[in-house]
Amino acid sequence: MIKMKTVQAITVTIPNELAGKLYEIQKEEMKNCSNIVAEALKEYIEWKQFKQIQKELSIIAKTKKIFTEQDVDKIIQQIRKKK
Repeated sequence: MIKMKTVQAITVTIPNELAGKLYEIQKEEMKNCSNIVAEALKEYIEWKQFKQIQKELSIIAKTKKIFTEQDVDKIIQQIRKKK
């Protein structure tokens, strides 16, 4: 049976200041650098996905004349009254 790797080794170059902070975090949290960087990358990817969804929903909201939180509250109240 052939086992496939579930991880991949890569090489990245970061500024010395970031490397220093990475090593500080490593000592504080007792995690290895790979886990810290992988966790940070996952969070970055989730943030980028969130920003894309936010952008798409903003376009939809503008077409429906929803500009403020008060506009959202009014819509919620209207829906609740219908129930």
